[in-house]
Amino acid sequence: MTQTNYYKMFKAYDVRGTYPELNEAVYYWVGFAFVKTILEPEKLPLQVAIARDTRFTSPMFYRALYNGLKDAGAEPISLGLGSTDFLYAACQRFACPGIMVTASHNPKNDNGMKLIKTAPYAVGLDSGLDLIRDFVLAKIDTVKFDELASRFVEAPEDVVKKSEVIDFFESKLETIGSIPEVDFLLATRNQKLKVVVDTGNGMGGWFMPNISGMYKNIEFIPLYWELDGNFPNHPADPLQPENIKDLQELVVRERADLGIAFDGDADRAFFVDEQGHRIDGNYLVSVFAQTLIRDVQQRGGQFNPAAVYSLTGSRCVPNSINEVAGVAIPSKQGHVYFKKLMKTYQAVYGGEFTGHHYFGEFGYMDSGFVALVVFLKTLVLSNKPVSSLFASFNQRYFLSEELVLRLNPGQTFQEIVEILKSKYQDAISMHFQDGIAVFYADWKFNLRPSNTEPVLRFLLESTVSKEHCQQKVKEVRELLGL
Repeated sequence: MTQTNYYKMFKAYDVRGTYPELNEAVYYWVGFAFVKTILEPEKLPLQVAIARDTRFTSPMFYRALYNGLKDAGAEPISLGLGSTDFLYAACQRFACPGIMVTASHNPKNDNGMKLIKTAPYAVGLDSGLDLIRDFVLAKIDTVKFDELASRFVEAPEDVVKKSEVIDFFESKLETIGSIPEVDFLLATRNQKLKVVVDTGNGMGGWFMPNISGMYKNIEFIPLYWELDGNFPNHPADPLQPENIKDLQELVVRERADLGIAFDGDADRAFFVDEQGHRIDGNYLVSVFAQTLIRDVQQRGGQFNPAAVYSLTGSRCVPNSINEVAGVAIPSKQGHVYFKKLMKTYQAVYGGEFTGHHYFGEFGYMDSGFVALVVFLKTLVLSNKPVSSLFASFNQRYFLSEELVLRLNPGQTFQEIVEILKSKYQDAISMHFQDGIAVFYADWKFNLRPSNTEPVLRFLLESTVSKEHCQQKVKEVRELLGL
């Protein structure tokens, strides 16, 4: 294994790689380095909450991480199986750093780590992951790992602390989702909801029985709740349309009120309406923002009636926030930017159209399960079918899919920017906060380099028609030759 391959595992926001290139030594030394390069120098707590997903490599990687932390002088809080937002709950409950062993929605042979310094801040390349990377690279080929591994101890699950985190997490869900009020409203209407939930054999299935037990008047229909790191039914990536087909079909067949799909580590949730149609992420962010801003306006509290949104997304989001007299705060894509802005402005909510939803009352962190309870609250308060709740957006905003484009050989992103600046110099405005965004009165687009892959992401919106949107997508792509 070359140093270059190890180097590439350290991404902008996390660590990811493919087994067996990603191995136990990486986990051991990341845990060790987390203590020596981050926690001790910054005088942060040496208690570190750790949890893992259900991938076949996760138990051995988790054990190596546990020992790396312990050998460096930390006290791991060993929580065992859990979703990523469960780990986030632990970091809040114990006011401690944390590490989640997961590769989120990646294929089954992948694994990785998400590191939390202090809630809500993750460790990225610009906030310490570079120091960890360099420490690991210096150790991994010079220290005989087999000798270290021979002294490893098991990572016993701390069942008492795990129970505390579950109680804490459930109390957050109950409060943010107003679960007693939702159940009361359904009971007074003599109404019951039917919800299909596809967890894709990932960590959503670990906690969904808890969610199901919190509602009396909502029936949750399980789809692939069995934990299986081989993901036998479909990849745990609901962002890809082919991976939610089973959910869409079951919603229609069961005449359910809606469907929900989680990604592999359950920090993202995706929704379909009662007709089985996927709900666009921009529309979802708009409605969540309105629900939570109204909450603040009616109930008060420590958060401001403000929401952070993706500058690269649809204009429906800031428009919707303005409609309820909220403050719309634009951000670059990426949780690092969202969490920082939310905490700075004490915003009640932040949402990315890619499925990440951040909640002030959940420590400004993202959670698929909190998104679920907020959606149910919004739906019950509206007393409308899901499709009706989003109908006005479908009639006013026409969006392309987020397209993944690759630069031609030898081409640079800056060359692309110059072509666009020349062609669209009559635009109302151009922004360069996150790639390039070009705005006209009735259409707009954004093109930006991905934070996690060597590709460009392109999204276009029209307020004229679907055909106009498609025409403009074709125009831009032909201009760029992409």
